[in-house]
Amino acid sequence: DAAINPGNSGGPLFNMNGEVVGITTAKYSGTSGSGATIEGIGFAIPIDDVVGIISDLMDYGYVTGAYMGVTVSNTDENSAAMFGLPTGAYVISTEPGGAADRAGIRAKDIIIELGGYEVKGITTLTRALRSFKAGDTTTITVVRSGGEQTLEITLDEKPQQ
Repeated sequence: DAAINPGNSGGPLFNMNGEVVGITTAKYSGTSGSGATIEGIGFAIPIDDVVGIISDLMDYGYVTGAYMGVTVSNTDENSAAMFGLPTGAYVISTEPGGAADRAGIRAKDIIIELGGYEVKGITTLTRALRSFKAGDTTTITVVRSGGEQTLEITLDEKPQQ
């Protein structure tokens, strides 16, 4: 438990052994609907996410990242159960010539795994992508027309815009 005060967000968050475990980002303060004061809720970026960002800034001067070139939405659990579909990242579209397009991913595919990481939706797909760098080649499993297909994908660098 560590206080985050105005002016000290962005600093390191230490554990009891003095190891940096995160970077503080925000503090929540306010009043609830019943009039109770809310104080002391802080937020931090986990150090595992920060290390790659720091390396990129030192090496390139900007943050790189793996990029698939795909627009996705979450599969609705109720609809998925009703139609016998898995939960995952439902592909709305792919960028022509992008990593997903080159790998053979199509609109209406449902991404269920990336590089050994289970994908249950947008959040887990984004988290899985953080484990890779631009240029890495890995596998991606999609459900298409009721069957699973495992494809090979070479990831692009995240656009800077």
